[in-house]
Amino acid sequence: MTEENMTYTEEKVEFETETAETETTEETETAETETTAETEISEKKIFEADEIAAEEKAEAEILKENKESVEKRLEELKAAVADMTEHEAKNKSNQLRNTLERDEKTLKTIFRELKSQRADGDELKAKRDELNTQVREISRTAQESRSKRDAANQRIAVLKAERSKEMEQSKSKSDEINQLKTKRDEYNKISKGTYDTLMKNYSENLRKFLEDDINLDHEKNLFERLTDLTERVKATKEANGLHGKIQEIYNENKGMYIKSDELSAEIKQLSEESQKHHVEMIEIFRKTDELRKEADGYHKRLTERYALIKPTTAKIDPLKKNIALTRRELDIYLDRLKDFQNERDEKHVDKIHSTAKEKLKQKSRLSLEDLGALIEKGDIEFNKE
Repeated sequence: MTEENMTYTEEKVEFETETAETETTEETETAETETTAETEISEKKIFEADEIAAEEKAEAEILKENKESVEKRLEELKAAVADMTEHEAKNKSNQLRNTLERDEKTLKTIFRELKSQRADGDELKAKRDELNTQVREISRTAQESRSKRDAANQRIAVLKAERSKEMEQSKSKSDEINQLKTKRDEYNKISKGTYDTLMKNYSENLRKFLEDDINLDHEKNLFERLTDLTERVKATKEANGLHGKIQEIYNENKGMYIKSDELSAEIKQLSEESQKHHVEMIEIFRKTDELRKEADGYHKRLTERYALIKPTTAKIDPLKKNIALTRRELDIYLDRLKDFQNERDEKHVDKIHSTAKEKLKQKSRLSLEDLGALIEKGDIEFNKE
C-alpha cells in the first residue's frame, strides 16, 4: 500500500515536471519557427532577385518609390541635353554605358556569388526540415503514449477512491468487531467455562439440592453454587451470542478484504501500464530533443550563412535602382543623338536632292540615291493606277 502510493506519487511528479519542460520546449519551438520564416523570406528575396531584375516592369516598380523625384530629374536632364552639342551628348552617353555595364556586371557577380552558395544552403535547409518533420511525427507518438498513460492514471484514481471507501467500511466493521470482542471477553471472564460444562455442573448440583438428604450448611452451599452457575450460564449465553455476531461481521468484512485486494491488484497492473507508457513518452521526448538540437544546429549554420551574405545582398536594391535610372538617362541621350543623326541625314538628302534636280533638268543619268531623293521630296510621282 505505502510503496504503491509512493510510486504513483513519484510518477505523477515526474509527469508534471516533464509537462512543464514540454511547454517550455513548445515555446522555444514557436520562436524558432518565426525565425525560420524570416530566414526563408530573406532567402526568397535573395535568390529570386536576379530573375526580377531582368524585367522592365520590375525596373518601373523600383523607380516608383521615388516617382516624383525621378520624373523631375529626368525632365531636368531632357532640358539640359537639348542644349548639348553632339560631342557632349556622345561623351555623356558613353559614360552612362560604362556605368551601366559596370553596375550590371557587379550585379551579375553578386548573383553568381549568391547562387554558388545556394547549393550548400539548400542542403542545410533540407536537413533541417527533414529533422523537424521527424520531430513532429515522433511527437505524435509521444502524445499517444501520454494519452494512454493519463487514461491509466485516471482509472487508478477511480479505483483508489473505490478502494478507500471499501477500506473505510472495513475499518468500521473491524472497530465494531473489537468492541464486541471486548464485551465477549468480559462475559467469558464471568462464565469461566463452556455452556455444556456449566449446564452439566448446574444440573448435577440442582439434582443434589432437590433430591439428596443433606444438612443445612451443605444445602446453603449448593444454593450459592447454583446461583453462581446461573450467572455464569447467562454470561456464557451472552458471550456465545456476541461470538456469533462477531463471526457474522467477520465474514462480511472478509468479502471487503477480498474486494480491496482485487482493487489493489488492478491498481498495481494499471500502475505498471502507466509507468510503461510514461517511460515510452520520456524516451520519445528525449529523442525529439536530440533531433531538435540537431535541426537547430543546421538552422544556426543556415542563419550564419545568411548573416555572412547579408552585406552583399544589401547592395542589390541600390544597384538595381541605379541601373534602372541609368537606363532612363541613357535613353534621353540616345534620343538626342538620334536627333543629331536625323539632322545630318536631312541635310544629306537635301544636298542629293539639289544635285538630282539639276540632273533631272539636264536629263542626265540618275543614280538610285538620286531617284530616292526625288521621290522623297515629291519631284517624281508614280502612277498608282
